[in-house]
Order: sequence, then structure tokens, then C-alpha cells
Amino acid sequence: MAGTTARPYTMRRKGGVVPLRPWQLVPGTQFVVDRFDSLPPSLPQHRHWFLTHFHADHYKGLTGKFDRGIIHCTPTTGALVAQQLRLPPARLRTQPLDEPFDLEGTRVTFLDANHCPGAAMLRLPALARLRGRADLILDTTYCDPQYQFPSQDEVLSFVIDAVKAEAFNPKTLFLFGSYTIGKERVFLEAARVLRQKVYVSATKLKILNCLELEPEVRAQLTTSDRETSLHAVPLWMITHDHMTKLLKHYRGRFTTVVGFKPTGWTHDKEAGRTRARGRKQQRGSLITYQASFEHSSFSELREFVTWFAPLRIVPSVNSDCHGPKAKALVDLLTN
Repeated sequence: MAGTTARPYTMRRKGGVVPLRPWQLVPGTQFVVDRFDSLPPSLPQHRHWFLTHFHADHYKGLTGKFDRGIIHCTPTTGALVAQQLRLPPARLRTQPLDEPFDLEGTRVTFLDANHCPGAAMLRLPALARLRGRADLILDTTYCDPQYQFPSQDEVLSFVIDAVKAEAFNPKTLFLFGSYTIGKERVFLEAARVLRQKVYVSATKLKILNCLELEPEVRAQLTTSDRETSLHAVPLWMITHDHMTKLLKHYRGRFTTVVGFKPTGWTHDKEAGRTRARGRKQQRGSLITYQASFEHSSFSELREFVTWFAPLRIVPSVNSDCHGPKAKALVDLLTN
């Protein structure tokens, strides 16, 4: 997001003051972004709210009872909010990517955020006019030189190569870790390459149906775990203990479990230094592949900052607003 500087509101609750962070209020407007929890009546009424994507740390506090204004998001995110949180349609306005729309005299455009399905960045006003003349509110989740990720296509290639290498054993169970929304490209591509369906829970299938999948992709999904050796599971299940339990559960059917953990949180400094696409760990008949997926790396953040040339950078993750942590993040991005 970009714009002019605005003073954030503060909110009081038992135990102290909780600020509305600078990156949660679009500068120069009354637009709130990704903040729905701990909102007391004393907070000025905002009519327009943005939800950038459907991850719990961004929609925390949002329920079907939300009545403070209109929430703007992409169609995929809107479908998930309506289905999972039961927000009334009257409270939602969806806008496609790359199609500008006007809110109270401000031109807003959703741009692909290079993250999970439906995730969007906010551009306002036209980015071409703002280069070198505006603030930049930036997701700094991986703002650290150790996080040098390969591209998503490289990671996807690494996963598929690993799947092919392990598929020699017909009694191999493949587990693909995913979030409520996110990491779908990994298991769908594996299903396409191996010409198998991929098992998902009934709950996961309901969520995936919000993504407007093509019919041939939808046909790759099944809710029968007996129909395929490819299983999409919650990311937390890709652990030694849980994989051991599954091997016992499927005794006689599978002799090996291969789990894929596509998240930047498993990234290590050595992988960043060597630009490795991922890494493999094996303990007996349990094999885990780890690779970073669906997040911008440190070098990509720096490249974007260099291109945008902002007047000021506002880090939005691992930041203390205007304190030493924020300053250290800005220094990493600009020096």
C-alpha cells in the first residue's frame, strides 16, 4: 500500500493500550486493513475494510456478526469469508485483480500478492505516479538475509522431481502439507504428473470449491483416502510422530511415508546460502522434504523496494512501529 502518513488510532482494553498499527490504516483515508479484533465502540466508524487474504492471522476477530462497514476483498477470499465465517453478503464487496475501483474518491486496485489463492496487495492511487513519492507498507515476514528462497516454479520442480524419485515403491504414501488455504499447487501438480487423484477431507474439499477450479482439476480430488496414495493434509501433520501413526494405520497397504512441508518456516541458512531448492531428511521408512513456497524472499523484497523507491518504508511484520526493530528492518532493505 502507498500514500501519505496518518496518525494511528489507539484502542484500550484490559491490560493496556493496543494501537491500531500504521500498516492497518491506509494513510490519508479511513480504510482499515486486516484488523478485525479488539475494536471498541470508541474507535471512529470506518465504512471500508480490506481483507488481503484468508489466513487466520489476517482475519482474526472477523465473524458473521461484523457490522462496522463493508469488507472489500478478491472473489476467492470473499467466497471463503462467506462460507467459513458466514458473513452476510451485504457486508462483502469483491473485486477482481487488476481492475481499479473507486472508494470515496480513492482509486484502489488489487494486485496479485504472490501468496495463497485470492491474496492481494493494495495499490492506491496509481502506482506509476507514486514511485519515489510515497510510503510503502511492506510484509516483512522474511526480511532477513537467511531467507533466500528459490522461485515458486523452482520449488514446484523440486517437489515433482522428489515425487517421481520416490514413486518407484508402489506402497509409498505421499503427504502434502497445506494450510486452510494455500499450497494447493503442490499437491495438484503431483496428482497431474502421477495421474492419480489426491485425497482431501470433506472440509478441505468445501474450501477448495471456493477457488473456482477448472473441471479437470476438480476431477483430481477425492474424499476417499483408499482411492489414492496422494493425501493433502494439514501442515502440522508432517511430523515424525504423526507419520509413524499413519504408517501403523495403513499397515499392509503402505510401507513408506513421504511428507512434503512447503513452508518458509523450515528454511535454514545453509539452504539460503547455496540456493538449494529444498532438502530431504530420512529416518527409516519416513522421509520428509522441506521447501519454501508462497512467500516473497529477502532478495525479492529488496528488489521491490529498490524499484519502488519509497519515501518511507513501514514494516508490518516483526516490527515495533517506529522503534529499533522497525529501523533494523528498513536498514536491511535499503543498505
